[in-house]
Amino acid sequence: MFVCVCNAINDRAVSEVLARSPQIGTPAALHRACGSKPQCGRCLPSMAEMIEDARAEASLGCALRAAD
Repeated sequence: MFVCVCNAINDRAVSEVLARSPQIGTPAALHRACGSKPQCGRCLPSMAEMIEDARAEASLGCALRAAD
């Protein structure tokens, strides 16, 4: 599924970038990591949600490893 139609960035690409660069905290930083710039802005809420989901997943993974 396309997350950013203007720059042809799909959800798989976003997931890969976030996996490689967990320090990304904003949609603008995510765009830079993808080699693009936001244009119309319709993707920004979706990207922000994907960033939050990736952070939550990483936190859960850390918590589970710590519990072992």
